[in-house]
Amino acid sequence: MARGTTLVKLLDKLRVAARLSLNPAHNAQNRSSQVTALQVEQERLWGDFDWPHLRIYPQSALAAGQRYIETPENMPVDRIERIEVFTDGEWIKLTPGIDGCHLSTHNSDLDERSWPPRRWMLNEDEDVELWPIPDRNGDATTREGYVRFTGIRNLNPLVDDGDRADIDDDILVGYVAAQMLAASGAKDAKLKLDAAQVRDAKLRGRLTPRRRFQMYGTGEIAPDNRIRITQYRPAGS
Repeated sequence: MARGTTLVKLLDKLRVAARLSLNPAHNAQNRSSQVTALQVEQERLWGDFDWPHLRIYPQSALAAGQRYIETPENMPVDRIERIEVFTDGEWIKLTPGIDGCHLSTHNSDLDERSWPPRRWMLNEDEDVELWPIPDRNGDATTREGYVRFTGIRNLNPLVDDGDRADIDDDILVGYVAAQMLAASGAKDAKLKLDAAQVRDAKLRGRLTPRRRFQMYGTGEIAPDNRIRITQYRPAGS
């Protein structure tokens, strides 16, 4: 039960779970299909959940007049969770979306610049457009003018024997073994699948932040910002 298990060990665990021979010679013809099954299942699990251990925070310096920035090489655009800019000693979250209302204030097409950037959106090349266009360069010493991405990185390769899996090995092997047992008509395929699902759900539950709450009305009461509609009464009535 671990992450970072090497592919050669994953294959051994898979063959035990699926009741296959551990003799490499007996699996020589099937190794490629077994590796592909592990790869496909790991990609499915990667896409199903925001695994915290795969979250990264790459940074880069902005340049004055830089309207577009490239997304991190190892972070797909659909796994970007937030973009922030460092200004006045703190990271400020940028709001997604740029429309005509914003451009009427600072027209990026006319190279109108300001500080700090406050919004972002993806363009057709999957680069990130910033608004307004920054009017200063990033400072490597103070970090002022740096942009930071937060998101889930790509999976590491799982091809060679020494490559390591990014997902828990019990979950990964359990799902693939259940598929192989089901394909062979084994009666315990469902038991293997159930065990993998229980392990998967338990691990995701541990990794999902829990919402905090306070009992008995302790703590500061949040202000009520609802608009109240009352009956109008003329003065002196």
